[in-house]
Amino acid sequence: MAALESQQGGVSGYVESLRRERDRFVALAFCAADILIEINAEQKITFAAGATQSLVGTEPEVLVGTDIMDLIHPEKQLLVQELLSNMSPGTRLEPAQVELVGTSDSPQVVSMTGYHLPDMPGHHYFAFRLIPENSIVEIPAGTERDSGSGLLKKEAFAEIASRQIREANSRGEPLKLTMIHTGDLDEFRDRLDHESSEHLMRSMGACLQASSAAGQTAGQLDDGAFGFLHDDAFDVGGITGRIEEIFRTADPSGDGIAVKSGTIDADVGELSEADSVRVMLYTVNRFCDRQGDDFDMTSLSGNLEKLTRENKETLSRFREITDHGKFDVAFQPIVSLVDGLVHHYEALARFDKKIENSPYQLITFAENTGIIADFDLAMCARVLGWLKAMKAQGHEYSVAINVSGQSLANTAFIAALHDQLERASTVRQQLLFEITESAGIEDLGAANRFIQGLRSVGHQVCLDDFGAGAAALRYLHALEVDIVKIDGQYVRGAARNTRNRAFLKAVTGLCHDLGIATIAEMVEDEACAEMLRACDVPFGQGYLFGKPSFSISEVGASPDASVVSVEELRRRNPIAQRKSQEG
Repeated sequence: MAALESQQGGVSGYVESLRRERDRFVALAFCAADILIEINAEQKITFAAGATQSLVGTEPEVLVGTDIMDLIHPEKQLLVQELLSNMSPGTRLEPAQVELVGTSDSPQVVSMTGYHLPDMPGHHYFAFRLIPENSIVEIPAGTERDSGSGLLKKEAFAEIASRQIREANSRGEPLKLTMIHTGDLDEFRDRLDHESSEHLMRSMGACLQASSAAGQTAGQLDDGAFGFLHDDAFDVGGITGRIEEIFRTADPSGDGIAVKSGTIDADVGELSEADSVRVMLYTVNRFCDRQGDDFDMTSLSGNLEKLTRENKETLSRFREITDHGKFDVAFQPIVSLVDGLVHHYEALARFDKKIENSPYQLITFAENTGIIADFDLAMCARVLGWLKAMKAQGHEYSVAINVSGQSLANTAFIAALHDQLERASTVRQQLLFEITESAGIEDLGAANRFIQGLRSVGHQVCLDDFGAGAAALRYLHALEVDIVKIDGQYVRGAARNTRNRAFLKAVTGLCHDLGIATIAEMVEDEACAEMLRACDVPFGQGYLFGKPSFSISEVGASPDASVVSVEELRRRNPIAQRKSQEG
């Protein structure tokens, strides 16, 4: 009897010991979690513990036997499915931000971690922890996402990825950036029915989100171009294979599509927060622009690293140029084709003291990285200072400066520009503005408000690089300007054939009917000037009248050149003269 009691005591003690061990592990787990869940190979919950009542409105024991997806907010279910599919036996799920259905209208934002026990294939263990609002990886409401994939759009991706890179580096947990290209995605989707096409994009989005840091930082950057941040241990080859599987499954022929990828260290160095976003965006833009061109996907990693390094260096150089005024101003005349008189001069930026070198690449870089507004202000200040100096010497000139279309919606730029103009009251009326990169203007309403703000205080405004097609007409309709400058390629085209000449004449006639003068670029010989007169173009700019020069005295200016008004510009319009004579 004593032996039996001893044996029972031993069993009881062993069971009690196991119970204490279990409670200890559960207690340790709850140090880092609010809910613990085990699921089987069918994704059914086999164990649940913790604050399920307060977080999902159900007691733990009631959850047993239900599908784990019943706990997940519908918009995050594909993401969780992808997270599960990425967990092979013996792997751990790093924290990912997901949403539970919650007990109210608002989903509960939680951090989800997990482990796939190698001895029990198909069994997954998950811990959910409520994330305090001040700790959530904040993606502002209204952040632009692709409507099909749900992934961040290019600009939003650059901003959020840059911020996560900086935060991760501060924690000593550097991230990597992987770019993926799938070829012509639009062409592939055209082979699918609508439902299959939509499912493909949702699956792609969920797959990349599940692969990204905290399930947050994945973007659709262009047609067939994607990017995501991840930790160093992430299996990029595995995600490439998973994406190819998604395409094969969607393709009726079962062929799918080739997927290429490249990975670099995601490091923004010592750049400021704003500049790190700009470098990221420019790198992404260059990646998207060079697909199918000279961008070898097999060496994408090297290309991206080189690109990122070059972008940092270029940004630093341009900052130096802008902040310290390390640029020069050249002048080129715009001349009346009727009487040969100079109407005004265009102020052109030049770098490194080289008049012959176009600043196109650096200016384009500044536009693509969002820092062009700073340079536009620096250029305006330089020209206003020059006009003041000339006025003090008894000379007055009309000068046009370029303002990028990217600057027009920048409220800080607009305020600073008007402040500059107000402080230069003695010469401001001598300044004209040319709106460049008109094709890049997205908010035409904001652009027109900016233009009318300048015109209302006496400044003439020119729409630069005007071309052919519906887009050009849309800009002409939306933007009320004084002058349109016709792009040089269309001027050259008009000199070669009558079809292009008819277009040029039609544009000039339309502008005249709207009260807008026209300037033709790239007028290089008298034959071109004569053709333009026949097309009723009133003004020209080009080597025939003078090359850009740092000295305005070398490009046709006279010491007593006077400021030309809008009325004078229109008076010199040969169409207006002819109409008057015919009347």
